[in-house]
Amino acid sequence: MILTHENIYKGVSPEDTFVARTDKNKMLGVCTVMKRNLEMLFPDCPTQYVIRTEGDPMSLAALYGAAVARIRMLHFRKNTPARAYAEVEVDDEESLHVLEALGFQMTDGVIRMRRTVTGEENYHLLQPGCTIVRDFLNDPMERKFFLERYNACYDLNNDDEWLNEIIAQPDFARILMVSTEDLCGELLVWTENGKGVIGMIQTARRWQRRGVASYLMDDARLYFKSIGVKEMQMDVWKNVPGAMPLANAAGYIGDTPILYYPEMDL
Repeated sequence: MILTHENIYKGVSPEDTFVARTDKNKMLGVCTVMKRNLEMLFPDCPTQYVIRTEGDPMSLAALYGAAVARIRMLHFRKNTPARAYAEVEVDDEESLHVLEALGFQMTDGVIRMRRTVTGEENYHLLQPGCTIVRDFLNDPMERKFFLERYNACYDLNNDDEWLNEIIAQPDFARILMVSTEDLCGELLVWTENGKGVIGMIQTARRWQRRGVASYLMDDARLYFKSIGVKEMQMDVWKNVPGAMPLANAAGYIGDTPILYYPEMDL
């Protein structure tokens, strides 16, 4: 088996891309490493290295080993906390086995949580001077500002095409809390197979820990109630500070993983 650097994916440098090939140049698998600054999600450990692989299981050990070596080189002599994690499908036992052997901890992942749609009023207090607004992200400037906020939060570079796919979902809406001065928080909702989905929620930094997210999530419940939806779901990244407590407090339950994030602190 031979490992090479190749320019395969847009936005990922060849140095961060490893390709496993046979001696006859047949491609076996590909692995990428991406560095992200997720300060808004992980203020105590903002530097995150993301590993993604695809291909033949026989190439996994070599690809993951190369990715870990690359991450250690990128983080060499940096006196700051950082974390490496791999995105792994729940049925990918081969990857989980290799990552565990490399020292990754199987403690993180995305959990799908659900609750029934009940009740007729919002049980949280609206912040003084604030207003709830629902729109559909039709305004070009609002779309631009939303993308800027979303990309900054997750250190991504999503574009209008990505946003169009979300807006095209059935029953799509955006719910915002705004003050006289600024945006307090927002979330996106839509339906899938007749179930309500909270697809994204974020709170402006100066409005955090003031009940904004709780109010928005309850308003999403009222929105789904108004269109006849009986059940809601949201996918929660377990290790994001406050995410699981927020979901639990909003009445969501469940522990079904839909994606694993084995992790390693550097």
